[in-house]
Amino acid sequence: KRLFQKIFQILTRNIMINYNKQHIDNQDIVSVTKILKSDFITQGPTIEKFENALKKNFGAKYCSAVSNGTAALHLAVLALGWNKKDIILTTPITFLATSNAILYCGATPEFVDIDQYHNIDVLKLENKIRRLKRKYKNKKISGIIATDYAGHPCNWETIKKIAKKNNLKIINDNCHAYGAKI
Repeated sequence: KRLFQKIFQILTRNIMINYNKQHIDNQDIVSVTKILKSDFITQGPTIEKFENALKKNFGAKYCSAVSNGTAALHLAVLALGWNKKDIILTTPITFLATSNAILYCGATPEFVDIDQYHNIDVLKLENKIRRLKRKYKNKKISGIIATDYAGHPCNWETIKKIAKKNNLKIINDNCHAYGAKI
């Protein structure tokens, strides 16, 4: 038992998964209370301010706030027009919404293992693409949904290169790492 504990300590010494540790201060509570007492709960000027702040933060032309990450992923998949002829690569280490978004449009999810940061492993991603091209003749590998997990961004430069090389669309499931930087 002690040997197992020692091995576990060594293996997990440098691993820190920051998950489910939100910070809500008094100002957050005041802001939410103000909105709840207003005439606008789901739409209105605060949502527009939020969308504009997101656009500025991400350098985006457009932004549309939705109710949650599941809805956002579903809309993104629909916007890309993926269907039953498409294979979408993703990670198995994420919220179920990522895979469900792929299934909702009739596409096939294919899982790629993770790296030491619990994100999609880019070396395994390239290998998976090669194997799938040989395996499927009547389906097309069309995209990647990569999740920035537990505050750790994916290796986006490499993912972009792989996507460009293979003519794949990318969705960044950023719900676990909003604001994180490499």
